[in-house]
Amino acid sequence: MFDNIKATDGFKNSISVAVNSGKLSHALILEGSDDESRFLAATEIASAVMCQSDAKPCGVCSHCIKCGKGIHPDLHIIEKTDDSTMIKVDAIRALKTKALLFPNEAKKSVFIIRQANLMNPQAQNALLKIFEEPAPHLCFILTCPSKSAFLDTIISRATVYSLGEEIIGQSTGDDKADSLAAELISTLAGENEFSFIRKTAVFQKDKKLFASTVSAMIPIARDALILKSGGKDLLVEDSTASKKLAASFTQKKTAALLDALQEFSDSLQFSPNHNLAVTRFCSLLYSIKTN
Repeated sequence: MFDNIKATDGFKNSISVAVNSGKLSHALILEGSDDESRFLAATEIASAVMCQSDAKPCGVCSHCIKCGKGIHPDLHIIEKTDDSTMIKVDAIRALKTKALLFPNEAKKSVFIIRQANLMNPQAQNALLKIFEEPAPHLCFILTCPSKSAFLDTIISRATVYSLGEEIIGQSTGDDKADSLAAELISTLAGENEFSFIRKTAVFQKDKKLFASTVSAMIPIARDALILKSGGKDLLVEDSTASKKLAASFTQKKTAALLDALQEFSDSLQFSPNHNLAVTRFCSLLYSIKTN
């Protein structure tokens, strides 16, 4: 189970024991690692929930095969649409309608909310109502970089599993990168675009610093989104930059910025032209601010 997924042995063992002992919670939060690994883990858990074999997931029964292909009628995947930066309340209302129905083939229906950290507060509150009185035939799996993006009431009604240290978005351990990240976020929250571009000049000859700084900007932006959602459990010790961003950006723009930083950080290793990447970085962030 989870042989091809980047996750700790502790995560794999804990899930396997819960699944095969029949003690898996009706609501799971998978945090840590990277988005693809979290989603693959969620899909494999869904297979295990529906699997009819003694050792779950067997990988060969019809339920496992259909889940692996993403065509099982009782597997429902909710994620942000291409034209939106957030998972809105309408998507959760649609989920609720499907949750009222009994499974078609399996004993349980599984709902995977991918990048559930992008749910706006209205969507989280709508989901909370479903969590409060869960039907026995339902299983919910929420994937996210960190559980801190959720309301405390959501977290209290779910079991949290960590795949391990997140590949991106944690403190870099590089004081210069962390300081630059806070400066850039604060400058972005202000009005001076030229000042922001001037600060990025230091990256022109330092690819490692650029990558580290972009990574360090992610938890700051995530904290700003948490603040916009009314949360208090922040990731970064100094919340000054996050507060400036939260005061300057709308919730939608903050979510778009977080999403863009995560995707940009992932793509940096494949960028053939470093200086062009720095230019694109500036353009990307200011397009989010001005649109």
